[in-house]
Amino acid sequence: MHMNLLPKYIETLDIIEGHIVRMKIETNEVSVKSAATLFAVAIDHAQGVKFCLSNSAYPSAFALLRVLFETYIRAMWLEKCANSEQLEKYINEDKLVSKANGNLNFGDMVLEVEAAHELPVYFSEIKNHTWSGLNSITHSGAIQLQRNFSGSSIQHCYEKDHINEAIEFSTMIACMSFAALCELATNTNGEVDPEKLMEFVQSWAFNK
Repeated sequence: MHMNLLPKYIETLDIIEGHIVRMKIETNEVSVKSAATLFAVAIDHAQGVKFCLSNSAYPSAFALLRVLFETYIRAMWLEKCANSEQLEKYINEDKLVSKANGNLNFGDMVLEVEAAHELPVYFSEIKNHTWSGLNSITHSGAIQLQRNFSGSSIQHCYEKDHINEAIEFSTMIACMSFAALCELATNTNGEVDPEKLMEFVQSWAFNK
């Protein structure tokens, strides 16, 4: 993969934004309100990645990748996994707790999300294979050092493949967040079709 994917990424986000500004989610369910909010925040983070990449702020763009993934998983967890006590802790005390009121780590949250949404172990695979790298990037670990120092001077050393991989990852999460909002929306009336968006995305992404 050598083409610059940024223009297609921008076009994808424009399509998503054009649809979600017209969406309505009418509900009294706290879980739905909370989840929908974080799905929208995830899309905002994807926009943040776009802004940073468009302005060559590569360290910041890559630092957002973990935040983007974590926001989406939390939204999925709030929608179908958290009970009323967990929701209350999350919203009012900013705490993530298990159903037994113990600590809930991110890996366990991913497993709960996959089970509750009847998904394959896709997110677990992402977590297991990318989490340490995402943490290093977000917390300015060795990966940020390596990609911002050439050996003799401080400069960006992000290869095009690195940037395109970040774009594909962000695109995937943004599209899944959009699809989740479509499922929660009460006014789409068939006019919003996430599958059409995915057809467009697959025409330029994930086709190595």
